[in-house]
Amino acid sequence: MKLLAPVLIFFLAANLPVAYGQVENWYVEVSGGPSFSGDLAQEGFNLDPFCYPGHLCCVADQQGCSVTNPDRLPGYRWHYQIPTDPGFALRVGAGREQGRLRIDLNARYSTQNLEQVFSRITDLNGDPTPEFDPASGIIVNTAGAIGQLQVASLRINTFVDLLPQGHIFRPYLGIGTGVARATVTDVYFEERYSCMDQPCSPDLETYNSLQDEDLRDIVLLAAGHVGFEYVLTDKVLAGIRLTYSLLQNFSSEGEYIEHKLDDLGSTTILSRLNLITTMATVRYRL
Repeated sequence: MKLLAPVLIFFLAANLPVAYGQVENWYVEVSGGPSFSGDLAQEGFNLDPFCYPGHLCCVADQQGCSVTNPDRLPGYRWHYQIPTDPGFALRVGAGREQGRLRIDLNARYSTQNLEQVFSRITDLNGDPTPEFDPASGIIVNTAGAIGQLQVASLRINTFVDLLPQGHIFRPYLGIGTGVARATVTDVYFEERYSCMDQPCSPDLETYNSLQDEDLRDIVLLAAGHVGFEYVLTDKVLAGIRLTYSLLQNFSSEGEYIEHKLDDLGSTTILSRLNLITTMATVRYRL
């Protein structure tokens, strides 16, 4: 990620033996608050070569597609828009404070509910897929859903106070980086084939498909912070922190529970992964 280079430079500078005052303390911190995100983008693809029953490339009868030449398509690629609901984030950390500078290591967890809005489907190369023929006599029922985005991360941050030591009100800026384990829960897709005129060909049901699983990936992240603390006592400080986190694209391999092709897999990619959190913080000097 391009943002990681300036982050690492900042950390190197922060570790230079320069004191910004007389206060030197180890501390622990807990924080929590709402988490928000803009719409995400979901893309998926597989290498399924079949043209499915009821589509214009199929044989025009209830037997479904001809499988004598299955390499009709290079595969399928689909796209969804993913609106997000507000969620919640928790953070625990420990670090060292030296004057106006502090560095901490923290673990953080956030979760948000996702929605799924279908955008389009193409073949693997981006060309249009075969159109459905309403006069085919085939009925296709399709359902899809998605659950939550859960992000568990380990981060290192550097914060710099904007005012000299001695002020009760202490605004600050910060920057950080880390690694996250992202989980997208309840990725669900089901497609069922039937016919208007009974009985249906037994072959028709072989085109049914089902996917229902959680997907996971390890990604890098970068973060920026702005906030303030209020000195309650010599030991306790409380405040508010606004954090923007940018994550690498999520990519995970999935499997179908049911599909015409045994052992067919699919790949799911989530992009535009960004998190905005507003946290109430409590810091205790040891």
